[in-house]
Amino acid sequence: MMSEAIGCHAIDGETRVVGVIGWPVRHSLSPLMHNAAFGVLGLNWVYVPFAVTPDQVTATVQAVRALDLVCLNVTIPHKLAVLPLMDEVSAEARALGAVNTIINDDGRLRGRNTDGEGFLRSLREIGGDVTGRRVALI
Repeated sequence: MMSEAIGCHAIDGETRVVGVIGWPVRHSLSPLMHNAAFGVLGLNWVYVPFAVTPDQVTATVQAVRALDLVCLNVTIPHKLAVLPLMDEVSAEARALGAVNTIINDDGRLRGRNTDGEGFLRSLREIGGDVTGRRVALI
């Protein structure tokens, strides 16, 4: 079986694809971070950036099923545009009106948003707590 080395990953017929869509997206450090993590975890996955123009969003989301991608992260400017294309949307994504993660669950696309959760976790780690308070994010 032929394989091509990508960092610490070998690409073969069993490799699963994960990625990030955005416009632009070539500057993203996500592939570097995720591919390193996949190597540590022993996952035969590869994380790639997909430069998707706004007029390509619908076709790209449809391709998640067709190509059997594991999931996609979604960054600017597509977080709002992918929301109505999901089969299911988490409460957080619905409340925020945006999706930053598309999970392919056997062809059913589930939209989530981890931005709020991640921000709050980071805030708690430095001793911040906004429970019961009104906040404005700029």
